[in-house]
Amino acid sequence: MRAHREIKRLLAGTASLVHWLNPPCCLLCEATHERRQPICLRCELALPRNRLACHQCGLPLAAEAHRTSQPKPLSDRCVNCLRSPPRFHQSLAPFLMQSEMRKLIHLWKFQGQSQLTPLLAALFASAAPEEYLRSTPESAVLVPVPTQWYRQVRRGFDHTWLLATALQRQRDSKSEVKHWLRNTRYQRPQHRLNRRSRVHGGADRFAAHSDVADRHIILIDDVMTTGSTARSAAAACNEEGARSVALWCLARTPAPEIKAPDALR
Repeated sequence: MRAHREIKRLLAGTASLVHWLNPPCCLLCEATHERRQPICLRCELALPRNRLACHQCGLPLAAEAHRTSQPKPLSDRCVNCLRSPPRFHQSLAPFLMQSEMRKLIHLWKFQGQSQLTPLLAALFASAAPEEYLRSTPESAVLVPVPTQWYRQVRRGFDHTWLLATALQRQRDSKSEVKHWLRNTRYQRPQHRLNRRSRVHGGADRFAAHSDVADRHIILIDDVMTTGSTARSAAAACNEEGARSVALWCLARTPAPEIKAPDALR
């Protein structure tokens, strides 16, 4: 036992020495820093937050408040959710798909840097409202929103599955991660489609496993743009009798009138 402690102490000291001799560079600004994270504290604090958002779909509500000359929106839901509510009751998207968050997700998802998954899960957990996380049932099942198998092969990893398992560790509860959704048909990658094609191409894309019946389901995805993917995935879960369906994603793309860069998904 004593030898084991000595080895651990020696390894920790070696790691500290290496860190001191060769401090890491921030992935985003390329400045050296002292953190044991891929990005520096300044870049983390500068990530665009989705602070004022629709309770149901996560769409930023700042534009609606501006149009009505109110300090905040008249409702906690956007106009689209009031007119045509999606099949999921809540969304949590703590960041906006802009600037450095877009760059970070691009490195992770499209440039094969799967090692960034724990960082992204930690950023999500730190930015998510604590009262929201506390109100989520401990028995809720995390269900990754799947992409087609050949995209996973090309990418080299299943990014939503990795994100879901990392969030499970962050959550430290009884939540399970289950492959209870199946992508039923081919569709071109979302970042190659215009907004109209995304909206109309998302219907009936998924089939849910019968085990979702009477369970609280949390869909896990990286980015929500139009919401068509989330609507289709939630509809499939509801058709199989899910007790409730919520959505967690890293980032939400603002509506076009905010003139944000187009999203990747």
